[in-house]
Amino acid sequence: MTNNDKKFLKLLNQNENDIKNISKEMNISYLITKILLNRGIKNKEDIGKFLNPTYNDLHDPFLLNDMKLATKRIMKAIELDEKIWIYGDYDVDGVTSTSLLVNFFSQIGIKVQFYIPNRHSEGYGLNKSAIDYIKMQKGNLIITVDCGITSISEADYANEIGIDMIITDHHTPSESLPKAIAVINPSRHDSTYPFKKLAGVGVAFKLVQAVSFEFEIEVDYLSLLPIVAIGTVADIVDLIDENRLIVKKGLDLIKETSNLGIKSLIEVTGLKDKKISSGHVGFIIGPRINAAGRMESASLGVELFTSTDYEKALEISKKLDEENKNRQRVEAEILEKAEKMVKKHDMANDNIIVLASKDWHSGVIGIVSSRITEKYHRPSILISIDDKGIGKASARSIGPLNIYDALKECKDLFLGFGGHSQAAGLSIDQENLPIFKEKINDIVGHMLDDEDFIKEVKIDAIVEAEDISINTVKTLENLSPFGMGNSSPVFLFEDAIVKDIRAVGKDKSHLKLSVIYKGIEIDSIGFNLGHLAYEIEHTDIINIIGSLDINEYMNKKTVQIITRDIIINSKKNKEFENKYFENVFENISSKVEKYNKNIVLNNTNINKIDYLYDKILEAKKIKIYINDLDNLNLLMKRIDKSGRDIFKKIEIIINPTKNEIINNNKKTILYDLPIDKEIYDIMRNIHPDIEVLSCEYDLKNNMDNIEKWTPNIKELRFIYKTFMGNKEVFKLQIDKYINSLSDKNLNKMKIVFALKILKQTNLLDFKKIDSKNYYIKLIKTENKVDIKSSKLLRSLNDYVV
Repeated sequence: MTNNDKKFLKLLNQNENDIKNISKEMNISYLITKILLNRGIKNKEDIGKFLNPTYNDLHDPFLLNDMKLATKRIMKAIELDEKIWIYGDYDVDGVTSTSLLVNFFSQIGIKVQFYIPNRHSEGYGLNKSAIDYIKMQKGNLIITVDCGITSISEADYANEIGIDMIITDHHTPSESLPKAIAVINPSRHDSTYPFKKLAGVGVAFKLVQAVSFEFEIEVDYLSLLPIVAIGTVADIVDLIDENRLIVKKGLDLIKETSNLGIKSLIEVTGLKDKKISSGHVGFIIGPRINAAGRMESASLGVELFTSTDYEKALEISKKLDEENKNRQRVEAEILEKAEKMVKKHDMANDNIIVLASKDWHSGVIGIVSSRITEKYHRPSILISIDDKGIGKASARSIGPLNIYDALKECKDLFLGFGGHSQAAGLSIDQENLPIFKEKINDIVGHMLDDEDFIKEVKIDAIVEAEDISINTVKTLENLSPFGMGNSSPVFLFEDAIVKDIRAVGKDKSHLKLSVIYKGIEIDSIGFNLGHLAYEIEHTDIINIIGSLDINEYMNKKTVQIITRDIIINSKKNKEFENKYFENVFENISSKVEKYNKNIVLNNTNINKIDYLYDKILEAKKIKIYINDLDNLNLLMKRIDKSGRDIFKKIEIIINPTKNEIINNNKKTILYDLPIDKEIYDIMRNIHPDIEVLSCEYDLKNNMDNIEKWTPNIKELRFIYKTFMGNKEVFKLQIDKYINSLSDKNLNKMKIVFALKILKQTNLLDFKKIDSKNYYIKLIKTENKVDIKSSKLLRSLNDYVV
């Protein structure tokens, strides 16, 4: 099993009394209350605003630094009939920000111009050539949206040539701010604005609010707020506080909006008869607007949102739809080539996957980098090399890694770079690529642990039987819109019993299950999980990670599970079992030493599993020796929903062999007694400070196991007799062999011990292939063999006396 198949579950826990009290006080369900608390929304006022936001909850725009200066300069420009230019970015946030201001000024009778740089020839942000162009067009005032906060030299240049500038942005500023008439940014170091996470279009919207106040007019929410909502969702900012209000209200208005561009997009994308969600914006509407900037010119998006002719808007929407299809085609080609490179060069387990090519479209590599990171759960960097040997790169990260900090360690190799914790961009000379790849892999290797490369899935709650209802699903909709900072609730359906399994869909790519969950029969659908139909068996006990939804068929509504992932418990446990039995096999070779009666055992009154869990929480690093399979399963059940951080702390050694008992200065606990006293003595010698939690039950349990695993003389003769019908040398598949036997008292360990005993008495020899398979060689002998002469058999029998 690869790391990509594994995952950590983290069940989000809240104080039970808090959940019950708030649920009762606010008259909302226990499940909804728990989810709200998981999101950090804990007091009555915040919960009320979250569930029922109003326009009155919008913060005063004049709380933003320099807002008064900005409105004063805009009012002056309007009075003097000066030419105002809106300067935006080429992504959805920049396009919607630009469109918002163009439309707003148009509504109040002011015609403004706009400029969006070309992604490929000009790059991100302000540039002096663009400022020169605006000067040539007799521009007097530039208002930037979604850019400009780090454009210090460009702002100075604009001042030199007589153009005033108002900067609105949301990106992190550098140490000093540009010299502009106003710099409006909630991320300013000196900002006291109550919400820091507005998108660029959100900041532009605050400017609209402020100018509307100066003009003493109402904001036209119906035409403007859907644009703000689209940009906010597409920029993947946290959908909390003002962002949540903007998106919730904007999506409520989106079907009624007078904006012709949005109306045409809804028609072209087939969303006309659907309730539009943040998911529709993020995966359908946003990519079409983005496609223009990636493939051609982002100005097309602004033309769409500012259009006053529906037929023209429809024509642009269709063109954007085609551009998006072209983008998808190019993206698919790059992704296919990238995955071939990963496979060819065996990079799937690199600390960071770095890929470069001259054939790649620089506008699409960021999306492909996201796909690579998602598939392999590895940070990735994709680099497009131009004809001059300059590589433009997009980097994407995984949660535990701040990719910006990692790249900062290599900045001497770059022509330029920037970004944040989860995404970044850089440019690099082609000749520096080999050393960069080696260096960044080394840096990331030192920043991350092995566990960081395993996905962690956060679980809001384990669903109870009473939660499985249509009313629950409808109530959960009150938590929408979902996105960053307010993810769609994820539930765990633990220990569901599989009743029916089918791969469905045109190419059998989806998984349809019927399961019994807490006594209730419920269907589930897992999109793109069809391959699991061949891994899951009838009556398997599985954990389903997913959400609740309503399925409507033949006018009948039923609740179903939308499955995101499945953990097959039997497979997870099999790994532990195989390791456990392999080590038993190695530890008990020629004999087993039993414990004497004087062994000191600890107090049996403590709850060992609770005590151990508390020790794990306290420790920075801890090693645990566990020798019994039931105890191991008990511990795993306790910690397997505790998330990555718990597993980063602990090293669990299952039934350790002599070679696995190593002192690495971690806090060490012996949870239960090894079967062989020799192993116990080695542990005490190597770990003088080991904490021993074993008790009298362990001695009895070990004796019971030995008794259960030891073949008697009759069974040994029977096993040997079954071998006699084979060739002199044959392969023994233990599981298949056990299933073929009429004697159901024979188990895997009895067979393994029988092999060792028969080898000691020179009746056969064997070679272990793995825990399930052995090569057996029968040894012919004319002499009578006394099976009781086996040292192993004698020691096993003595152990239980």
